[in-house]
Amino acid sequence: MSRIRIGVLGLGAVTQSVHLPLLARRWDLYEIAAVADLSAERTASVAGRYGVPGRFTSRAELLTAHADGSCPLDAVLVATTGTHGADVVALAEAGIAVFCEKPLALAESEVDAIEASGARVQLGYMKEYDPATAGAARALAGRTVRAVTVEILHPSSGAQLEFARLLPPATDVDPAALAEAIAPTGAALDAAVGADLDARWRTLYEGVLIGSIVHDISLLRHLGHPIEAVESATTWGAQAPDPGSVEVIGTLSGGARLHLGWHYLPEHPDYRETVTFHHDGGSVSLVFTVPYLLNAPTVLTVTSRGEDGGEVRSEHRAPQQEAFENELTAFHLFVTEGAAPASAAPQGRADLVVAQQILARLGQRHGFTPGGETAAR
Repeated sequence: MSRIRIGVLGLGAVTQSVHLPLLARRWDLYEIAAVADLSAERTASVAGRYGVPGRFTSRAELLTAHADGSCPLDAVLVATTGTHGADVVALAEAGIAVFCEKPLALAESEVDAIEASGARVQLGYMKEYDPATAGAARALAGRTVRAVTVEILHPSSGAQLEFARLLPPATDVDPAALAEAIAPTGAALDAAVGADLDARWRTLYEGVLIGSIVHDISLLRHLGHPIEAVESATTWGAQAPDPGSVEVIGTLSGGARLHLGWHYLPEHPDYRETVTFHHDGGSVSLVFTVPYLLNAPTVLTVTSRGEDGGEVRSEHRAPQQEAFENELTAFHLFVTEGAAPASAAPQGRADLVVAQQILARLGQRHGFTPGGETAAR
């Protein structure tokens, strides 16, 4: 396979702990040609560690270097803070393929712009590339699912990333540059939920629904059981800035019922995400661990009835495969051969709409009225 020249835009936690180590691991597929971050110090440190020649402090600088031929790129991995809509459009207009960490966008209007730009984009939903997810799809084939339960136990990000030895927070970012960089996120939130919505609910939409629960929304869709209707949602236990818990009740395509519980538990000893499908003949369960730990396998458990009427339970783990690495392999095929990604802009749109539906049901339960696009959900 031919190597492609990739740039990395945004050098935060997931880039440092996951993407850069894996891009370096897959030297046979990728040449890390450029890195870019608002912090010049962080950019220099990361570039020095990985021997990256292209070093930039803005998307504009990176695109200028691509255009003038001093740093030509085949693709860019986008992992900046906030919405990624404007980044994807700008890269598309430069003819560059995009691997986009979630969120693709915060507002559906951003997805409109992305699709209008003709962007070649793959969404970074790593669970879609997990071998356990593929095993679950096989185990569910031909089964009529009756109910799905999802439970997410979410410790603080600091606890999950302690092992990663991340670089310290940047202190050299120009305030004007930071304001310019985060402005699209504020505008997208205004479009999605309304400029007048209380900050608590704007933060919950961006940080919890789009920032975390969207992984489960996409996983259910990927496995052929998309959320068809969000019937109710509630939240409790919030102690600012901690978001507390969120519960979602809904119906999936095909009629199965969904119960989803997301719980921010800052001192919980471990991240755990359990997704269980129940059908007439048994159950299929996925247990995901800390996402940043490379090659920490997801456990697939299939429960069925034995010939003697007893319970038969099988477990499968594949530590030799890493979901994040598999999605980068898929992205290489997308760029070099045009192989369709598991999720692109249309799938990102569908997931975003479900997140807005959840916020609308939260509004009905807790007595607030979202504006923007969510008002119609």
